[in-house]
Amino acid sequence: MSFFSSTQPSLRARVLPRFPANVLAGAGISIVKSGLTYTFSASFTDIPLSGLADQPTNTIVAREAAGDGPPTAIAVSGGLGFTGSGSLELTANQRIRMLESMIYQNGSVLTTGVKADISVPFSGIITGVVLLADQSGSVVVDLWKDTFANYPPVVGDTITAAAKPTLSAASKYRDTTLTGWITAVTAGDTIRVNFDSVATITRLLIALELRTV
Repeated sequence: MSFFSSTQPSLRARVLPRFPANVLAGAGISIVKSGLTYTFSASFTDIPLSGLADQPTNTIVAREAAGDGPPTAIAVSGGLGFTGSGSLELTANQRIRMLESMIYQNGSVLTTGVKADISVPFSGIITGVVLLADQSGSVVVDLWKDTFANYPPVVGDTITAAAKPTLSAASKYRDTTLTGWITAVTAGDTIRVNFDSVATITRLLIALELRTV
């Protein structure tokens, strides 16, 4: 970018010392003579990042307003955050997805056995499980997971260990500790819902909270 020209050669000695060292150290400055005219140019892309002004934490340099103009430091927010390794991603809360299955048997008290299958469309980590019943009652739920190629999952594929989701004379249950669970899931996995025992309730919502990765 040419920023001025002069027919006075003595300007070279007066102008060059005024530029920052990090410009002069590279190929940032050029002086072209044409006849008696000297044209001074600078390529600012050669200024190293270390030569830029300090920037607030958790911001990126961009231009948000319409039209031309200088970039500004814009705070990263609105569900976005830095990974700590040079990348941006949705914050953990924004990556939560729900996998749900409603179990209902025409108004009759629910029975034991296999009740539903859930297809997992994305990879992630199970972070919680919720049970919501139509009334106070009891149920012990087991969850079996396997790949699509190995469908259907069987009891040997259980992911709940000894911490099976359980209602005991209650209508709601939530667990975010998941002690002993196998929590990692891969896109394409299937999860089978099995009732080990059940009493009183006629409708049950099973919801898995899953954080995508």
